[in-house]
Amino acid sequence: MLQGLIQRTCLVAFNTAQTILVRQKHAFDRAVLKPKVRCHFPKPREVKRINVHGWDTRMSTPEGRRVLMRRILKGRHNLSH
Repeated sequence: MLQGLIQRTCLVAFNTAQTILVRQKHAFDRAVLKPKVRCHFPKPREVKRINVHGWDTRMSTPEGRRVLMRRILKGRHNLSH
């Protein structure tokens, strides 16, 4: 019984690690994650929002990359503005 529990625990840990590795292959590939542009002529407020919360701003710092990875792992459809 104990051996079966250990095997199931190891299997779950292995599957989780495998999933993380598969996701990391394209984790920060912009072509996969952000395929389309929202609009061509943003309003001034949208420009400010994009400059503060946008993909390039998130990618420019380690903490921003952490935010994106958290959202990827949580399964969010929209990762950034």
